[in-house]
Amino acid sequence: MDSIFNSNFDTLKTALDVQLKRQELHAENIANAETPGYKKKYVAFEEYLQQSKMKLKMNTTDEKHLSSSPSVVQAKQITQDNTSITNDENNVDIEMETIEMVKDALRYQTLSRLMSANIDRYNTVIRNTR
Repeated sequence: MDSIFNSNFDTLKTALDVQLKRQELHAENIANAETPGYKKKYVAFEEYLQQSKMKLKMNTTDEKHLSSSPSVVQAKQITQDNTSITNDENNVDIEMETIEMVKDALRYQTLSRLMSANIDRYNTVIRNTR
C-alpha cells in the first residue's frame, strides 16, 4: 500500500533505526572491551544506501510488471574479525567507540529534527485546508 507521506519519511525512519542500532552496538562493544576474543561489531548502512541510489529504477505501467529494487535499504550488522588490538585477540578501542557513540548521538538528534520538520509541514498543510 502506498503511503500518504513522501519517501523522506521511510528514509528518515530507516536512518533513525540505523543510528539506534549503532548506539546499541557501541554499548555492547564497550561492555565487552575486556572480554578475551571479543570482536567489534558495527552497522554498515551508507554503503548500501549509495549502491541503491546507483541502481536504475524500472518504470512500471502495469501492476503485473516486476517491481524494481526495494525502496528502503536495510542496514547490515558486521563483525570485524580480521583485527586484534590486544594480546587476548580483542579488537575494541574504547576511545574510538566513545567518539563514534557521540557522533551517532548527534546524527540521531539531527535526523529527529528533520523528521519533526517533515511532520510540521504536513500539520501546516492540514491546518490550512480546513
